[in-house]
Amino acid sequence: MNHHYRKQPQSSAALIELLKSRNLLIPDEGRATRYLESIGYYRLSGYMYPLQLPDRSHRFVEGTSFDDVVNAYKFDKRLRAIVMEYMERIEVALRAKLTNYYSSAYGFFWYANESLFTDKTTCAAILRGITEDFAQPKELFLKTYKRNYSAEPLPPSQMALETLSLGKLARLYKALAADELKIQIATGFGLAASSLETWFVWLTNVRNVCAHHARLWNRIMSAERPHMPSRKAFKFAVAMPEDANTTMYGAVALMHRLLKSFSPANSFALKVETLIREYQVDATLMGFPANWEKTAVWHFE
Repeated sequence: MNHHYRKQPQSSAALIELLKSRNLLIPDEGRATRYLESIGYYRLSGYMYPLQLPDRSHRFVEGTSFDDVVNAYKFDKRLRAIVMEYMERIEVALRAKLTNYYSSAYGFFWYANESLFTDKTTCAAILRGITEDFAQPKELFLKTYKRNYSAEPLPPSQMALETLSLGKLARLYKALAADELKIQIATGFGLAASSLETWFVWLTNVRNVCAHHARLWNRIMSAERPHMPSRKAFKFAVAMPEDANTTMYGAVALMHRLLKSFSPANSFALKVETLIREYQVDATLMGFPANWEKTAVWHFE
């Protein structure tokens, strides 16, 4: 049976009346109107569901106000900023390790060496993208290189990898054959290569949520789930929940493990904890254990 979307647009005033009819307290309707018109009802509604009764009535828990919705929205916005800041560090570290290890062993154009990859299709796709970008380069460093070395059909690794997104870097690492260099990179991050390649692919999804300003804090991220290490040398210091490979708790744990491998004094997890306390959000909605302030995995690693 085919269904059609028959909902009609509503004014901010009508939406405010709808929310009030659902037991949401709105002491300052002018302020609420400004939020609805600058952020949008649909985006804000994602922060309303955890504040509603679990009976599909869309009625809010007694005493819930519009400020609680805004508080969750502001918390999520700052959480995304923290995740983006530290994902950049992780991305840069992966890019540097790939270039340093493989260029030293196979030269600056190693990424074009098909024999280094088990996934030839991914290798070819990434190489094709680099080649196409280099044909009409946008970056100044590529334009300069092309002008100075006009006989070269490709840029060296340290330049080529700078043009790749985290997603492509993750796919590039995953496509590599499991040789000594791939294992060394993974060990440097505190993991087995078979786990690390899934971590980067999954964290790319987390990073993309942030880049698109989408709701992060209580999102279930089930696409391409990461492998949790089971080997004694790499497993987490405390048992992880079964759903940790889908939640924000898992994302913080994974990022903490990667960050501490090259920046032991980083304050990523501390910043997340401080933010949770500042906004007084229910961290269990992010997959955190009930007593996370004492038992979160990063307190033991």
